[in-house]
Amino acid sequence: MTVANIKFAAALVLAALLAAGCTLVELSYVQPQQKKIDEACRIEGTVRAEDPENHPLVVVLARLVGTDPRQRSAWQVADHFVLDQPGHWIFFVPNSETYGVVAFEDKNGDLIYQADEPYLQVQATGLIACKPGATFKGYALVIPENGRPLDAAIANVNITALQARSVDDQAQATLGQLTVAGEVTTMDDPRFADGNGMMGLWRPFDFMQTVRPGVYFLEPYDPHKIPVLFVHGITGTPTNFTTIVKRLDRSKFQPWMYYYPSGAHLGMIADHLNQTMMSLEARYGVRKFFVVSHSMGGLVSRGFILRHNALATRSRIPLFVSLSAPFGGHTAATLGVKMSPAVVRVWEDMAPDSDYLRSLYYRDKDKKMLATIAPATTHHLLFSFRHTDTITIGDANDDTATLTSQLVWEAQRDAVRLYGLEETHMSILDAERVTTLLGDILAQAAKE
Repeated sequence: MTVANIKFAAALVLAALLAAGCTLVELSYVQPQQKKIDEACRIEGTVRAEDPENHPLVVVLARLVGTDPRQRSAWQVADHFVLDQPGHWIFFVPNSETYGVVAFEDKNGDLIYQADEPYLQVQATGLIACKPGATFKGYALVIPENGRPLDAAIANVNITALQARSVDDQAQATLGQLTVAGEVTTMDDPRFADGNGMMGLWRPFDFMQTVRPGVYFLEPYDPHKIPVLFVHGITGTPTNFTTIVKRLDRSKFQPWMYYYPSGAHLGMIADHLNQTMMSLEARYGVRKFFVVSHSMGGLVSRGFILRHNALATRSRIPLFVSLSAPFGGHTAATLGVKMSPAVVRVWEDMAPDSDYLRSLYYRDKDKKMLATIAPATTHHLLFSFRHTDTITIGDANDDTATLTSQLVWEAQRDAVRLYGLEETHMSILDAERVTTLLGDILAQAAKE
């Protein structure tokens, strides 16, 4: 690459960063923020019950705070993971302490442990000494049919209430414990402010502690309405969907808003959304819901849907609608990874042909085994192509995402229908013809 080309590429990166509101001050946050995330200890495994009946399974992460792990007073509940059937669980722990994993079968579905429910206690030989960046995998928990605790370490703990109550408490909590799962709020919630969406890109760890990621409700859960899960894009917040939510038929649908730090790895975000939704499905007995995404939220959503469908849970995702999603990534992300003094994790995933993007369409690196969301999930792909400049240099685009990226073949392959809208990347969220079309798609899916 010539010196002239290097300068030109650097200018493109700088333009992309400035367009996203980046300053050198914000770049200075990136490395220490990513360091905090990288230092999290990861604990994961599977759980099943000897009892063949299908009851919710609850995995509990317990922190050792005493000296004798056999004593009840030695343990403190740190986090929990709810599954509506046997499957995979995961915890992210931000501190170096000793943990144990327990599990119980929730036979009456109230998410509270009763003494007559099968229980697998902490095993003294299975203690986990977490260190920064460590990963512990392969824990295969089997809850015995007649299992009982030898002590009452977690008896009668209501795990639905295990959420941090203050920033100071959150700093000591696991990342999973910071998750919001079904809190009812409004679009005017100050946590949804644009500045917090920007924080999620540049300072994701701070976002997780002070804003809190998760799925927010705009009304109490109603079993007679179909949940519609909205997933925003990079630097976005739930308020990006304000117009769409206002025009949503609230007699048939209930909006669920997924809020996440968009600077984190997309695979981690997809895992987090899957974990949060499984918890909500188990709590409310949800049997189906729809997904509507915008921009990079389409990449998060597709990764989530692949994970969810692979579990074959009792809850279905029959409909996925994406708006202006750059399914092929963005070349500016590649330049950012190569040239920026501090690399935001999401840039690595947004770079064309990244490992994450390949995982959305293929199950192997050689691209021979397809990964598809069909036929379980019907995908309607809406793409935008209006550019505000009179002269466009390079690929046709919508001010942000190119048509080439929005219409990558692998995404088209799974879509039942494509819709081209003469809108910019952001105006597609407010255009009346778009909200009318979306309403028709949702109404038709609700009948099926």
